[in-house]
Amino acid sequence: MDYLTLAGELAELRARQFKTDVWRRMAKLAHGELLALYTLGVHGGTAYPRQLSAELAVSSARVAAMLRDMEAKGWVLRREDAGDCRQTVVALTDAGRAELTSRREQALAALAAALERLGPEDAEELLRLQRRMNEICTDR
Repeated sequence: MDYLTLAGELAELRARQFKTDVWRRMAKLAHGELLALYTLGVHGGTAYPRQLSAELAVSSARVAAMLRDMEAKGWVLRREDAGDCRQTVVALTDAGRAELTSRREQALAALAAALERLGPEDAEELLRLQRRMNEICTDR
Protein backbone atom coordinates (compact mmCIF):
# COMPACT_ATOMS: atom_id res chain seq x y z
CA MET A 1 0.00 0.00 0.00
CA ASP A 2 1.35 3.43 -0.96
CA TYR A 3 0.65 5.55 2.15
CA LEU A 4 2.21 8.66 0.61
CA THR A 5 -0.31 8.55 -2.25
CA LEU A 6 -3.13 7.95 0.24
CA ALA A 7 -1.91 10.89 2.32
CA GLY A 8 -1.95 13.11 -0.77
CA GLU A 9 -5.48 12.03 -1.64
CA LEU A 10 -6.64 12.63 1.94
CA ALA A 11 -5.03 16.08 1.94
CA GLU A 12 -6.80 16.92 -1.32
CA LEU A 13 -10.13 15.70 0.05
CA ARG A 14 -9.65 17.80 3.19
CA ALA A 15 -8.78 20.87 1.13
CA ARG A 16 -11.97 20.47 -0.92
CA GLN A 17 -13.98 19.66 2.20
CA PHE A 18 -13.00 22.92 3.89
CA LYS A 19 -14.43 24.86 0.95
CA THR A 20 -17.93 23.65 1.80
CA ASP A 21 -20.38 25.66 3.90
CA VAL A 22 -20.63 22.98 6.58
CA TRP A 23 -16.88 22.83 7.20
CA ARG A 24 -16.45 26.60 6.95
CA ARG A 25 -18.94 26.97 9.78
CA MET A 26 -17.14 24.36 11.85
CA ALA A 27 -13.75 25.96 11.15
CA LYS A 28 -14.99 29.35 12.34
CA LEU A 29 -15.76 27.79 15.72
CA ALA A 30 -12.14 26.69 16.02
CA HIS A 31 -10.50 29.99 15.00
CA GLY A 32 -10.42 33.67 15.77
CA GLU A 33 -13.07 35.42 17.79
CA LEU A 34 -15.32 32.41 18.26
CA LEU A 35 -12.46 30.34 19.61
CA ALA A 36 -11.62 33.22 21.96
CA LEU A 37 -15.24 33.25 23.17
CA TYR A 38 -15.11 29.49 23.68
CA THR A 39 -11.81 29.77 25.54
CA LEU A 40 -13.25 32.43 27.83
CA GLY A 41 -16.21 30.16 28.52
CA VAL A 42 -13.90 27.28 29.42
CA HIS A 43 -12.16 29.57 31.91
CA GLY A 44 -15.41 30.43 33.66
CA GLY A 45 -16.04 33.55 31.59
CA THR A 46 -12.81 35.40 32.37
CA ALA A 47 -9.17 35.21 31.39
CA TYR A 48 -6.08 37.34 31.04
CA PRO A 49 -5.07 38.43 27.54
CA ARG A 50 -1.78 36.53 27.91
CA GLN A 51 -3.75 33.32 28.61
CA LEU A 52 -5.74 33.87 25.43
CA SER A 53 -2.56 34.53 23.48
CA ALA A 54 -1.03 31.27 24.70
CA GLU A 55 -4.13 29.13 24.20
CA LEU A 56 -5.03 30.57 20.81
CA ALA A 57 -1.37 30.43 19.72
CA VAL A 58 -1.42 34.03 18.45
CA SER A 59 0.61 37.10 19.30
CA SER A 60 -0.37 39.52 22.04
CA ALA A 61 -0.88 42.16 19.33
CA ARG A 62 -3.37 39.89 17.55
CA VAL A 63 -5.20 39.25 20.83
CA ALA A 64 -5.37 42.99 21.53
CA ALA A 65 -6.87 43.66 18.09
CA MET A 66 -9.30 40.77 18.47
CA LEU A 67 -10.40 41.96 21.92
CA ARG A 68 -10.91 45.49 20.62
CA ASP A 69 -13.21 44.18 17.88
CA MET A 70 -15.02 41.82 20.25
CA GLU A 71 -15.52 44.61 22.77
CA ALA A 72 -17.00 46.82 20.03
CA LYS A 73 -19.46 44.01 19.26
CA GLY A 74 -20.40 43.79 22.95
CA TRP A 75 -19.09 40.25 23.32
CA VAL A 76 -16.43 40.96 25.97
CA LEU A 77 -15.49 43.57 28.53
CA ARG A 78 -11.96 44.45 29.57
CA ARG A 79 -11.45 45.65 33.11
CA GLU A 80 -8.70 46.16 35.63
CA ASP A 81 -7.91 43.11 37.75
CA ALA A 82 -9.11 43.83 41.30
CA GLY A 83 -6.15 41.93 42.75
CA ASP A 84 -3.47 43.53 40.54
CA CYS A 85 -4.24 46.88 38.95
CA ARG A 86 -1.41 46.33 36.44
CA GLN A 87 -3.34 43.43 34.88
CA THR A 88 -6.37 43.50 32.61
CA VAL A 89 -9.04 40.82 32.82
CA VAL A 90 -11.25 39.94 29.88
CA ALA A 91 -14.81 38.96 30.74
CA LEU A 92 -17.35 37.26 28.50
CA THR A 93 -20.68 39.12 28.28
CA ASP A 94 -24.14 37.63 27.91
CA ALA A 95 -24.09 38.83 24.30
CA GLY A 96 -20.79 36.96 23.76
CA ARG A 97 -22.23 33.77 25.22
CA ALA A 98 -25.33 34.13 23.05
CA GLU A 99 -23.23 34.66 19.91
CA LEU A 100 -21.12 31.59 20.61
CA THR A 101 -24.19 29.47 21.38
CA SER A 102 -25.98 30.63 18.24
CA ARG A 103 -23.02 30.03 15.93
CA ARG A 104 -22.31 26.65 17.50
CA GLU A 105 -25.92 25.52 17.13
CA GLN A 106 -25.99 26.60 13.47
CA ALA A 107 -22.73 24.80 12.69
CA LEU A 108 -23.76 21.62 14.49
CA ALA A 109 -27.15 21.58 12.76
CA ALA A 110 -25.45 21.79 9.35
CA LEU A 111 -23.01 19.03 10.31
CA ALA A 112 -25.80 16.85 11.72
CA ALA A 113 -27.69 17.19 8.43
CA ALA A 114 -24.60 16.02 6.53
CA LEU A 115 -24.12 13.08 8.91
CA GLU A 116 -27.78 12.16 8.46
CA ARG A 117 -27.22 11.99 4.70
CA LEU A 118 -24.38 9.54 5.33
CA GLY A 119 -26.70 7.24 7.21
CA PRO A 120 -26.20 5.70 10.65
CA GLU A 121 -23.56 3.11 9.77
CA ASP A 122 -21.34 5.43 7.74
CA ALA A 123 -21.73 8.26 10.27
CA GLU A 124 -20.62 5.96 13.09
CA GLU A 125 -17.73 4.65 10.99
CA LEU A 126 -16.62 8.20 10.15
CA LEU A 127 -16.56 9.07 13.85
CA ARG A 128 -14.71 5.88 14.73
CA LEU A 129 -12.03 6.56 12.14
CA GLN A 130 -11.72 10.22 13.11
CA ARG A 131 -11.29 9.27 16.76
CA ARG A 132 -8.59 6.77 15.77
CA MET A 133 -6.76 9.37 13.63
CA ASN A 134 -6.91 11.84 16.52
CA GLU A 135 -5.38 9.21 18.83
CA ILE A 136 -2.60 8.44 16.37
CA CYS A 137 -1.82 12.08 15.63
CA THR A 138 -1.86 13.00 19.32
CA ASP A 139 0.68 10.28 20.14
CA ARG A 140 3.36 12.00 18.05
